[in-house]
Amino acid sequence: MRSVNGEIELKLEVDARSRPLLLRQPLLEAAAAQRKTQLSVYYDTAKGALRKHGYSLRVRSANGGFVQTVKPTTASAGLFARDEWESDVDSIEPDLGKLAGLPLEPLWRDGKLNKLAPVVRSQVERTSWLFEQGENAFQIDFDEGTITAGGNSQPLCELELELVRGESAQLVRAARELAGFVPMRIGVLSKADRGFALADGSLGRVSKADAVAVDERMTVADAFTVIGNACIKHYRLNEPLVIASQTPEALHQARVAMRRLRSAFALFRSAVRDAEYERLRQELRWFTAQLGDARNLDVYLQRDLPEVERRALTERREQAYRLVIDAMGSQRLRDLMLDLVGWVALGDWRSGKQALRPIGPYAEQRLEKTWSTIEGPAAGLAGMEEEARHELRIQVKKLRYAVEFLRGVFPAEAKRQKRFAAAAEGLQEALGKLNDLATARTLGLAGEELETGQDAGEHLAEAERHGARLTKDRPFWRSEATHAAIGWLLPAVGRKTRRH
Repeated sequence: MRSVNGEIELKLEVDARSRPLLLRQPLLEAAAAQRKTQLSVYYDTAKGALRKHGYSLRVRSANGGFVQTVKPTTASAGLFARDEWESDVDSIEPDLGKLAGLPLEPLWRDGKLNKLAPVVRSQVERTSWLFEQGENAFQIDFDEGTITAGGNSQPLCELELELVRGESAQLVRAARELAGFVPMRIGVLSKADRGFALADGSLGRVSKADAVAVDERMTVADAFTVIGNACIKHYRLNEPLVIASQTPEALHQARVAMRRLRSAFALFRSAVRDAEYERLRQELRWFTAQLGDARNLDVYLQRDLPEVERRALTERREQAYRLVIDAMGSQRLRDLMLDLVGWVALGDWRSGKQALRPIGPYAEQRLEKTWSTIEGPAAGLAGMEEEARHELRIQVKKLRYAVEFLRGVFPAEAKRQKRFAAAAEGLQEALGKLNDLATARTLGLAGEELETGQDAGEHLAEAERHGARLTKDRPFWRSEATHAAIGWLLPAVGRKTRRH
């Protein structure tokens, strides 16, 4: 058995039509290439025992023999870092005896892997290049072929840059060099992920944000890395649907992913603000803005509109989507995604004192700061101006995302977290409906529904109900002692503010 600790690789998706251009790229053209055919079979039980426990089991034909590999599954994006365990086996069938001493041994000993069956098959032609320079070395693998699962097949065309030794930054540098020559996008699915999604029919469907695996044992750097990668993955899973079919829900989820990532930047600002932070933040702001018009038009086209108005808005929507697709296909965005992946994993911010702190105290401080912008306004919505309500909605959204990111840091407060998150979501949605009405006027919509003001009154009442719920309980991240101390200080702060 060969244990490969901390395998680090960067995955990039390539359009098969770009193959000739890729192979003429100077970095690859100057290096010796090796070619081989690989058959890989991924196994699991009918109930997905391996996936449920966070592992994949693959047998691959290689150099006339067979290699069995166990890997943890990953929620990462771009830079995959994970352990793996390899064993030589006699055939394309798995040898369960080789699981002894591995994390899967308890499942095997308990008989839960007795009915393993092939679920995914990939057949690829792999071209490999090895680059060595002093203490640094990495390998580039270009895979072309087909992945098959659940009676369905899909072409596969991707690059994998794998660290052999030295610094991980060499992978990002090589990726930027390749991406400057050939259009390619960050890959967020391993072959196992892609195959199992193909098997269960979820591949190519709209993807919502998954729960992020942040817990109280992490450092601030660990937590931000998990959150940043989850947001990038969320975006990339929806991007192809927007480009191929202009799916409204896919655009919505892509926009949510970008907003969540921007919220993570703001939430962790004091820990991650380095020389690159502001540039990346502005680039995210640029790209998110490209998605706004198309999303707004999707929302308003769901209304019952006069046919003439619907035709006009549909034409505007088509124009807006052309701009979205141009932005998604731009070199500027592809560079941004590569830069984000590299910065999240390897940025200078990671060596700062704040980044090395335990996540628990930091999470409490950041949640408290975000909550301080909401607690008072959420209890007094009735007399608030439209612009102020819009600003409150933005702050509530940031709080909601912060709660979703950091809920694993407070496992003992699960029930109160759930109530708090539901109230925040309700308040955000009610304020969002009010904002939709305001934005509709800027789009020239003036139907009876907007003129009567009945919807506005209903949405305001709904917002007030959720605001009252949100401020009723003490925030879940506060201890009783902290809450009591803050409650004692607030009146004094209020009196001081009024004197000024």
